[in-house]
Amino acid sequence: MKQKKLTDWIAEYEPFIESIVSLFHPFVEAAVHDLKTGKIARLYHNFSQRKVGDKSPLHELKIETSQFPDYFLPYYKENWDGRPLKCTSITLRDAKGTPIGLICFNVDTSFFQESQRLLEKFLTVEPKAGNPIELFAEGGQEQILRIIEEYAQEQHLSLAHLTKPQKKELIQALYHKGIFNFKNAAPVLAKTLKLSRASVYNYIKQITNA
Repeated sequence: MKQKKLTDWIAEYEPFIESIVSLFHPFVEAAVHDLKTGKIARLYHNFSQRKVGDKSPLHELKIETSQFPDYFLPYYKENWDGRPLKCTSITLRDAKGTPIGLICFNVDTSFFQESQRLLEKFLTVEPKAGNPIELFAEGGQEQILRIIEEYAQEQHLSLAHLTKPQKKELIQALYHKGIFNFKNAAPVLAKTLKLSRASVYNYIKQITNA
């Protein structure tokens, strides 16, 4: 049986290599390295400005050729212009299992890293930032209690003697005033008006579903 040469492996894998480079264009470069000669045998979408026949930078892998795994875990290196490249390599072997070539994929991650930086900048808020209603208005509980008292005074009611319909009307009036933008509005109302939280939410549900 005739033993495959590196050129045979390249011909067999070329559709795979070209499809990956095309799929992730323009971010991926591929290079095939001849381990026997220690030189680059083929380049696809070359953005590293290397040439076929250039010496292969096998020292970057920091492992003897005979110890090459089937594929290398991704690692980073810099392109000639300083752009970060995320790289991985697939080992090609002869019939005896001896490494004879490498298919290397280099991904230009500079675009993604810049996008990540911009997204982080956009999504970041000042450490002291928060809900402006809670920051610049009175405290939530004090605000709720004050409006309850104002409502009772306007209606000439005693909070201690509110009827169930009056409590319902009060809660729905507070809802329209935006009081439920405050945290813990329902628990404060329930405690002040001696109602269950379920009753408070039920009164709100009646007007929001109307």
